[in-house]
Amino acid sequence: MTAVQFGELPFLQEDSGIWSCAYSPDGKELTLGLNNGDINVYSTLSWELVQTLNGHTNGVVRLAYSSRSDYIVTGSWDGTARLWKMESGTCIHTLSGHNGEVGGVAYSPLGDTVASTGHDCTLRVWDAGTGDCRFILIGHTRIVRGVAYSPKGDRIASGSNDSTIRLWNLETGMCLRTLSGHDEDIYGISYSPQGERLASGSLDMTVRIWDVETGDCCRVLTGHIGDIYTVAYSLQGDVIASAGGDNTVRIWDAETGACRQVLTGHSETIECVMFSPRGDHIACGSNDNTVRVWDVGSEGTRQFATGHRSGVYSAKYSPHGEQIASCSEDGSIRLMDAETGVSRCVLADHTNEVNSIAYSPQGDQLVSGSDDCTVKLWDVETGACRQTLTGHTDSILVVSYSPRGDQIASADRGGTLKLWDATTGACQQTLKDHTGAVVSVVYSPTGNQIASSSYDGTARVWRAESGVCVHTLSGHTGHVRSIAYSPKGDLLTSTSNDCTMRLWDVETGECRQILIGHTGGVWGVEYSPQGSQVAAGSDDGSVKIWDVGTRECLHTLTGHTEDLTFFEYSSNGNQIVSGSTDGQIRLWDVTSGQCRAVVEGINGSIISTAWSRTLDVDCFVAGYDDGNVRMWQVVEDGDACRLRLRWRTVNGELVLTDTLIQDVCGLSQLNKRLLKQRGAKGEPFDQLRDAGKKVVQMASVVSTLKQPSAGVIPESASTDNHPEQLENPEQQEQPEQLKKPEQQETPEHPEQPEMSEQPEQPEQPEQPGQQEQQEQLEQP
Repeated sequence: MTAVQFGELPFLQEDSGIWSCAYSPDGKELTLGLNNGDINVYSTLSWELVQTLNGHTNGVVRLAYSSRSDYIVTGSWDGTARLWKMESGTCIHTLSGHNGEVGGVAYSPLGDTVASTGHDCTLRVWDAGTGDCRFILIGHTRIVRGVAYSPKGDRIASGSNDSTIRLWNLETGMCLRTLSGHDEDIYGISYSPQGERLASGSLDMTVRIWDVETGDCCRVLTGHIGDIYTVAYSLQGDVIASAGGDNTVRIWDAETGACRQVLTGHSETIECVMFSPRGDHIACGSNDNTVRVWDVGSEGTRQFATGHRSGVYSAKYSPHGEQIASCSEDGSIRLMDAETGVSRCVLADHTNEVNSIAYSPQGDQLVSGSDDCTVKLWDVETGACRQTLTGHTDSILVVSYSPRGDQIASADRGGTLKLWDATTGACQQTLKDHTGAVVSVVYSPTGNQIASSSYDGTARVWRAESGVCVHTLSGHTGHVRSIAYSPKGDLLTSTSNDCTMRLWDVETGECRQILIGHTGGVWGVEYSPQGSQVAAGSDDGSVKIWDVGTRECLHTLTGHTEDLTFFEYSSNGNQIVSGSTDGQIRLWDVTSGQCRAVVEGINGSIISTAWSRTLDVDCFVAGYDDGNVRMWQVVEDGDACRLRLRWRTVNGELVLTDTLIQDVCGLSQLNKRLLKQRGAKGEPFDQLRDAGKKVVQMASVVSTLKQPSAGVIPESASTDNHPEQLENPEQQEQPEQLKKPEQQETPEHPEQPEMSEQPEQPEQPEQPGQQEQQEQLEQP
């Protein structure tokens, strides 16, 4: 069997060479331009082919998304650029005018124009709304290939076979500066996110980093042993990726110029490379007809989480404390052993982000709510989906079980609440009194009432049986972001963007007290287990602890340097754990208000935490925006304490070549086909038919290989814990390698102005990129 790499993401197999690729800015799609003229769009959630755009009659050399992900522009060797509407997959404009093949395209971040370069030595700027050519920029003396807009959209850069880069002012059309230094043709250019630097890749096998204000070359990056056809800055601007004729991708430190990593696996020239919007993945397309997706960890190491592929929105302990469930932006739910962190099963029936989960009081069921507008009930023992509850017409933001476990409440972004029978799945009530997104739903301790908070500025109290609204709690002057019952059930506390917290009498609906002190919106509230205190978390980065009886602020917990994302009381109420986008976890003593322990230096922001309610030792789990889940144990050491990592959901890397593996068990049908594709022989591979050409799902090979982590070394791991990528079989026939077009020289232009005006255009309609962007609801 040929080499297999653990830690590598799946590849996409096409029938034609991949000349261009681009992630949508929202990260939900990866679009490929092929040398047969097709444009294939894949969902990054399922890696299923979503649609194919047809129209070009030759290879698609470059493509680019609009900033809102609703349009793309493509450039082809058929001499045209095309503008497509992604929702319908229709071509709305064919941009013709280049005298020869189109070498590159770019979409303005403002959304009003697109640019194209050509073998006719020109750069054209087109109106994105009308498809008319606004002007032509002339100055290069040979084929123009690379093109990139500055982040502000006021400048554009072009790279040419004349070995120069030109920076243009889009308002005047004047060439501001010419950057010289490369010895050969320039194919790829990319602006840094801040717009202060520009990276370029050339056939001279170097990457150069330029200061766009002075025109000076800051660094020359060497290491490739072949032509460089593509370069890209990460979204954070800290690294640069380059690729080309040596079939490798190199990851460079943008500040020091050091090569952090070399990614290998392609068997032919790499034509395009692209960072995902989050910066954690790199996609590269090659003439070997595959797209490979790599997970790029910190400090040049490649890691792959055994858990989620993107942010963990929530983590919950089961009622008995033996299991942990986590839900994620990647659309999956994972059930893990609370002691070891080993994955028990993956619940993957949702087709979009999973925003909320809740265990039944008995612990035998789990309910989930998703952006796919469905509620699902799961058997936590088998992982089977028992029921799918439909009826919501908008993203479901929160789900909750009643204390008796006989009813489920769900609420969506459109303001609708639904009450469901937990046994039959029947919808009992639909509550539509809220006029804004409902972001919090809680049952009273007895289960006879439900409280909800909404972005319409109100909270409401409902009878759980009839769905009748008992009280409308009005008074906040901003979004009401959370609500909580006191343990006795006599008080409700709500928090708001108006920087206040309000205490309400449950029986009368009257406001008893307004608690003021935070300087930022208050987004979270929790009562201590004894009910004597209530804590609130704010956008000002602090947690405030209030005495419920006296209404006095006992402590203000400060120390985080960035936004606070989560906090929670320990099971005994003596401690609070808090997490932040600064990557820190802080443990606080409730009595003194002092910080007892800090964990820092972990990459990623903490999104959610949950304390263990049953383990003999104090432990909590934390979900991170990079998809990892970590369990921390509170270790007492006299008057001091520390936090010890018990386990985390991250694997190390393993590469196997010419290896004999015996007695492998637990392989899925997909894994068996993939291993057979790589040359695996013997039972259970002999009876399988050959795998299909498009391999678009993640797979695992061996289930017992896991990197040890602090505290516990699991004896075994789920077969879902080791996704990897398998290369094409060596015996599979490979397509003829793409040859770059001959560098057909164009006669040098005579003296002429930098910008050639087009005839006056008629009044133009509103551009696609100029539409007012709809306000996005903050993820609760």
